[in-house]
Formats: sequence, structure tokens, C-alpha cells
Amino acid sequence: MAGTSQSETRAQSAASGLKIRVRYGRLAVAVLGLLAVLATLLGLVLAPFTALSFSAVGIFFAIALGSVATLRALAVRDRNRKLLAHLQATREQALQTPAFADEANQVISRKAAEDEVFDARPGSARRAPAITAEELRAEAVRVARGDGGVKQPATWEPTKVPKPTYVEVREATQREIVARVRPEPIPVSEPLRPTKHISLKAAEGAKRLAAEVSAEERASIASVVAKTEAPAPAPVEKPVEAPVPAAKPKLNLDAVMQRRRA
Repeated sequence: MAGTSQSETRAQSAASGLKIRVRYGRLAVAVLGLLAVLATLLGLVLAPFTALSFSAVGIFFAIALGSVATLRALAVRDRNRKLLAHLQATREQALQTPAFADEANQVISRKAAEDEVFDARPGSARRAPAITAEELRAEAVRVARGDGGVKQPATWEPTKVPKPTYVEVREATQREIVARVRPEPIPVSEPLRPTKHISLKAAEGAKRLAAEVSAEERASIASVVAKTEAPAPAPVEKPVEAPVPAAKPKLNLDAVMQRRRA
């Protein structure tokens, strides 16, 4: 039944497609465009030799372009309309579901009475009998007396499970990496601390160094003073001025420090 209905619809659509339908409006637009094209060609040929102006030729060309654009727009509109109609017909055909509506189709149709509920465990729907209040009270009395009731399990003791191999390998790898990367300890020197005990040798050496430095400083001072007191040439007569105080002798600190270091 469904196959015959579909074949009938296809035959009707094919017959409607073969039927010729003349649209006079579009035919008139096409004829007008054709005449405008012919007029444009003749105008281009005759315009240089006759009183026909090129503006009239331009008008003919514009009419030809307008007719072509109009025909194109009408064709696009008809195509879109046909596409929408085809989609609507397909949707309506899908919503009708003729396979379930057809009574002759015995493959798809089925009876609800033949369906059986699947149960993986027979008797799983049964429930345990309800316990009454008297039974609960009697059980509580037996537990209180210590005669019965639910027995508590023995003390739980952990079971030793061998350590997985990958844990031992990971720990060994970590220890090896730490041993390789661990830096060497930096040697720490003992800090210098002040002491109350002074050695006699160090004290004598310090005194001797001070005596040597002082003697050398005295000798350098004496030589500087002798140079300053040497007789100078007779000066040119000048007005008497106030006496200038003698400058203090300068010490060579670099030489003194070198001697102290030695």
C-alpha cells in the first residue's frame, strides 16, 4: 500500500513536470529585451551616418540590461519557492509515518500483549517480611541479657601486604638521584675570638717595631729641620713684612707603612 502511494505521487510529479506552462509576463519582458538588444546593435551602426544620437543607443542598452536583470530575479524567486515547497512536502511526508499506519505491514506492527518484562533475577521483586514491634522488643531484651543478638566480630587486625615493586624502584631511584645531586659540605673555619692572654714575644716585637719607627721618624724630622735652617742668599730689599711661621715637616706615610709591614 505504501509503495503504491509513493509510486503514484512520483508519477503525478513527473506528469506535472512534463506539462508546459507559458508565462506571458516573462515572455513579454524577454521580447522587450531582445528588441532592445537589436536596437542597440543597429543604433551603433547607424548613429555615425544618421540623425540617431548615441544617447538613444544608451537608452536601448539600459532597457536590455533591465530586462535581463528582471528575468534573473524572477528565476531565482521561483527556484527558492520550489525548494521551500519540496522541503515542506518532505516534512509532511515524514510526519505522516505511513509504515506504522499501514495495517498490512506485519514486520513493524506488534502487539503490546506479547511484550514481557525482563527480570534478571527471579523473585527479586519479593520483599522481606516486616518485623513487628513485639519481635523488636524481644530481640532487645535478649541483647540486654547477653543471651543472643547480633554477634560482634572479633578484633580486626591488619593484614601485611607486600610492597609493590614499582614503589621500591621509585624509592631507590630517588635515593640515587639525591646522592648524585647532593653538594659537598663547605668547610667551616673556626671564628676568631678575642683572648686575654698576650704572648711576651708578640709584645716585645711590637715594642721593637715602635722604637724603630720612632727613631726613623726622628731622623727624618731632623733632616727636614736642617734643610729649612740652611743659610739663604741675600734677599732683595723689600718692605718689612710680618714673620711667617715655619711650616711643620711632612712625613712620608707610605714609607712608614711599608716599614711597619716589614
